[in-house]
Amino acid sequence: MEGGCWTMTTEIILAIIEAVLGGTLIVTLVTLRSTKKKASEEAKSMEIDNNKRLMDSFNEYIVEPLKKEVNGLRKDVRRLNRAIEKINDCPRAANCPVRRELQDAKDNPEADNANAEQ
Repeated sequence: MEGGCWTMTTEIILAIIEAVLGGTLIVTLVTLRSTKKKASEEAKSMEIDNNKRLMDSFNEYIVEPLKKEVNGLRKDVRRLNRAIEKINDCPRAANCPVRRELQDAKDNPEADNANAEQ
């Protein structure tokens, strides 16, 4: 082959390689960008699912048992309040140890706190 023909053939081959590789490179870049976006969306979706599962577990094992406990305590306090309100109607109210304890706690809140810690 002569020098001119060889140069032309080389240029054609280089043009073909550039077109093939250039096209492949563009497709690869578009594919990578699409893959990255899809992976990011999947990661967000997984994070949302994990957060939902975490909140469901928190509600099941923490919030609901606490609600039951608080409701039970409210019921107990209502019953205790009704009983305390009836102390004055008791014929032995003047010597009632429960009334005396409640009165002492009312008059001296620090003593009540100290008794609670014991």
